[in-house]
Amino acid sequence: MVTFREIVNFLRIIVPECMQDSWDNSGVQIGFEKKVERVLFALSINEAVIEEVREKDIDMIITHHPITISSIKYIDERSVPESFYLRLIRENIPVYSMHTNLDISPFGPTAIIAEKIGLKDAEPIINQKGMLPYGLVGEIEPISQKLLVEKLCRVLADDLYRIVNYFPEKIVRRVSVCSGSGASLIREAASVSEFFITGDVKYHDAELAVMLGLTVFDAGHFGTEKLFYEKLLKALKERFSEITFLVAESEKSPFEVPDECNGAS
Repeated sequence: MVTFREIVNFLRIIVPECMQDSWDNSGVQIGFEKKVERVLFALSINEAVIEEVREKDIDMIITHHPITISSIKYIDERSVPESFYLRLIRENIPVYSMHTNLDISPFGPTAIIAEKIGLKDAEPIINQKGMLPYGLVGEIEPISQKLLVEKLCRVLADDLYRIVNYFPEKIVRRVSVCSGSGASLIREAASVSEFFITGDVKYHDAELAVMLGLTVFDAGHFGTEKLFYEKLLKALKERFSEITFLVAESEKSPFEVPDECNGAS
């Protein structure tokens, strides 16, 4: 028999909670001392994921995003995300989240993307403000921007992809990566690479990238983090072979292009 606490203790060893940023809320979101046979990985807690938990008879959820980062001042069944706590507690479903501590870990989504594109001699990108090193930079086998983008679209989850400063035939040799929201690293990425893979790029971030001569592939927050579970899943399967691990199928990016805009002049 494997318990919730045994799984949490193992995860705390491979990705320590103390690695999280000061503003974060990684760790136990809802805790029960219970037997666990079926675990669901989900990027975030939402209505669809809670319904999937019921349908698949899940005993525990592991997420990347905490249920909330802000402190909870009240719980009202009519509000979100507060109501998620109530519903999961009623269902006796514990939740464990691994956020910024996972982001800077070798098990995290940035490291996974770097591995998928064959990033060599990867080094951390450290923000000038001294923040935790969320990004990685390294060398790849020379490839055109077009072929690199095609590869990324194959390996990343579907999202609203965008690109800044795109030159399809230009050869790329040095790439930086920051899953989730990495626009704050654009200056640093431009100083150490030619091509930056990240998400959540705003208009003025994009303008800055153009001025700095950096190509930025914005694969979306969802697109760059949905794969957060891949290395954790492998490690957990090796440690707890008797448990069934599932990945949420109900999750999708909140962004989409309406049909009315496709082909519009």
